Amino acid sequence: MDTSEIAPVLVCSSCGTTPPADQQAAARLTWSRGTDGGRTTWTCERCSRDNLRSIESKLDPVWW
Repeated sequence: MDTSEIAPVLVCSSCGTTPPADQQAAARLTWSRGTDGGRTTWTCERCSRDNLRSIESKLDPVWW
C-alpha cells in the first residue's frame, strides 16, 4: 500500500479524544472538520455538540 493512501489518525482538537482504530473511517462522517492556520483540524461529536454555536459563529477555538 502506498503511504499517500493512509489517512492520518483523527485527534479532537478540543479534548484530544481519538476514535478506536476500527472506527476511524466512520468518525470522519460524524466529526467536524475545520481549518486553523492553514492546517486541517477535527472536532469530535461531543465537542462539536457542546460548541455548536461557537463553531457556526466562526469564533476562534480559544473562545470555546
